[in-house]
Amino acid sequence: MGLEFLTRVRRTTLWVTAIAALWSATYTTPRLGLAVALGAAWSLVNLFLIEKLVVGLTGPDRGTPPALKRIWLALSGMVALFGAGAVLLSTLPPIGAMAGFMLPLATIVLKAASLLVLGSRLWPRVLRAGPRALGVALVIAVALWAGASLVTRVIANQGTTPPAAHEPRAPGAQPQAAPGHDAPAGTETHAPGAAEGGHAAADEGPQKFANVITVLSRAFPQAEWAHFLHQYEVVIFSLFIAFLVCLVAWLASRRAKLIPSGLQNAVEALVESLNDFIVGILGPKFGPRYVPFLGTLFIYILAMNLFGLIPFMDSPTSNLNVTVGLALVVFVYSQYTGIRELGVVGYLDHLAGNPRTPLSWGLVPLMLPIHVMGELAKPISLSCRLFGNIFGEDMLLVAFVTLGITTLSFANLPIGLPLQLPFMFLALLTSTLQALVFTVLSTIYLLLMLPHDDHEHEGEGQHAH
Repeated sequence: MGLEFLTRVRRTTLWVTAIAALWSATYTTPRLGLAVALGAAWSLVNLFLIEKLVVGLTGPDRGTPPALKRIWLALSGMVALFGAGAVLLSTLPPIGAMAGFMLPLATIVLKAASLLVLGSRLWPRVLRAGPRALGVALVIAVALWAGASLVTRVIANQGTTPPAAHEPRAPGAQPQAAPGHDAPAGTETHAPGAAEGGHAAADEGPQKFANVITVLSRAFPQAEWAHFLHQYEVVIFSLFIAFLVCLVAWLASRRAKLIPSGLQNAVEALVESLNDFIVGILGPKFGPRYVPFLGTLFIYILAMNLFGLIPFMDSPTSNLNVTVGLALVVFVYSQYTGIRELGVVGYLDHLAGNPRTPLSWGLVPLMLPIHVMGELAKPISLSCRLFGNIFGEDMLLVAFVTLGITTLSFANLPIGLPLQLPFMFLALLTSTLQALVFTVLSTIYLLLMLPHDDHEHEGEGQHAH
């Protein structure tokens, strides 16, 4: 066992921590699930610092300035880490934080025990036993199922408290109605959860998966920063995705090579495909001018669509405010392009239907309002189409996750059947298609605003259909 063993321990601990945190947040409280996740993260960072300290003290370059620097950085990190641990224990439930602290240590013990069992003489005998090995596996599975069911029932029972028969009541307080009886006249009845920070109103209607900001706002319902994050979570996710897109572009172009490879190769292939696609619609004269805008629009929308498939994240395009903002940007830019390329007179002539005959001039009072309404309908169709499809994807995944959990509800297990997996692959396809449809329609709207004389003399391969 060495550094490779610790690497495997860290990977296993990440999976176990994710399952334990989700289970705790679902069947207890979000604060307990957050405490488990942060406690495990604290313990993993502590193990990493210990590893660096041991390598610096016992490695082949011990005593050298780089090794001494690593030692001092590890010691300084441990001091800061213990301060963070104290804040964690005082802020979140200590039982959850302690459970998270123990997860990496428990993983180390179990992995070491498994190595001892696999290396012993007993394990080959069990494998050769055949039916006996199958019986042992079934006994272990039944024991785990019974233990999980017992823990789930205990936690569920802790959440329900029996009504007190002779509970003292403050002077002037209204008596509560017993179950099955009407409330006294003049008193108001509230639904469960109505006094929990206004979450009852938020629970009405279809709900998407909880993201990291939602978990934080429920874990700290009284904190102002949690309310701020929850109020502006769509803006935060949108800006974060924009930052990620800029970061990837910077990393791909930081050390550009004549023969690209890796990330630079992938980004250049994407940019080249978008350039050929957009130039094929707008033509070689106007196409390169609008590739930066339309290509960025496609990449940004695609990243926002796919971001919601990451656990504890959310797709900003499933919010109508974001899609309306994107559609308004396209609308304003296309109108600006029409005025810049055609001039004010040419722009009005375009809205009037380009009248050139007495009959077409007579139809201007009819064609002008129709064209104006058509231009105003473009951002509505763009925004509603993108919002409806991405929000529908999220709700479809929620429905099948709920169905998978309901399927195994008879066993009281904190897991469910992964019925949503096929639809996640479908979401990958539809998210890409919706970003492409939005970009294609935006390109066509710009094409309609450009001078058409330059396109009439181009080859058949340059015509936009």
